Amino acid sequence: MRKIMKWIGIVLGSLIGLALLAGLVLYPIGLEKLTRSYSDIPIETVDIPTGPAAAARGRHIAIVWECTKCHSENLSGKLFSDDLIMGTIPAANLTSGKGGVAASYTDVDWVRAIRHGVKPNGQVEIYMYDYYSTMSDRDLGDLIAYLQQIPPVDSNYPAMQFGPIVPIATAVGLLTPAAELIDHSAPRPTEPVPGATVEYGKYLSAICFHCHSPNLASKLEKWKQDDFVNAVRAGVLPDGKKFGHAKFLKTFGEMNDTELTALWLYWQSLSPAKPPK
Repeated sequence: MRKIMKWIGIVLGSLIGLALLAGLVLYPIGLEKLTRSYSDIPIETVDIPTGPAAAARGRHIAIVWECTKCHSENLSGKLFSDDLIMGTIPAANLTSGKGGVAASYTDVDWVRAIRHGVKPNGQVEIYMYDYYSTMSDRDLGDLIAYLQQIPPVDSNYPAMQFGPIVPIATAVGLLTPAAELIDHSAPRPTEPVPGATVEYGKYLSAICFHCHSPNLASKLEKWKQDDFVNAVRAGVLPDGKKFGHAKFLKTFGEMNDTELTALWLYWQSLSPAKPPK
């Protein structure tokens, strides 16, 4: 029995040692990616309209494109974690209140952050979605118009500090900063005219591909349009089972009839992909 326990101890000790060694190797690799500078991002801006109509449309975009998912409904940010393992990870306050970025951000800063995932100082936005790079000039302009008009909210989040998990996850590819994925020199997409069309649905599908693959088309093969709309807005599948959570329903339930119809037409236009083996 003692011999068995001895070998168990040796095996466990070896595994722990290997894990620590791997962590020591991977941590600096991931940290370099997380602190990499992108100072050569093209300086660009978009037309940013004024007035309530643009702000209202921008608010809709902020919800549907999931800005409120991380930055909270009033876009004042929130603290995701504050522990030794994950580290201190705040989502920025996007308002002009104390601790917010809107008071100092220029139009160029907004475009760089949203479209390229890069802060004004050239550092990466750690948790920015890379699909924001596909947002059209019109949508981006309306979104920024809204961000520049939202009521100020004060905050006092601690500075971001990484625990061991985030750099290691970055090193092995489980987390990749958007700035590393985006083609920063790619031409800007032209948004199709909003309408119940396949083209507009393809444009909006960038939001879906954050979680789904083209394989979703095969899963929707036996659905009707009403099934799709009910699933997105109410979180109820055709068989009556509920899915999703409050944030999902709040985000995608905001989509209007035109957007949902366009998405449905786009998914229906795809040849059902074979499910992965």
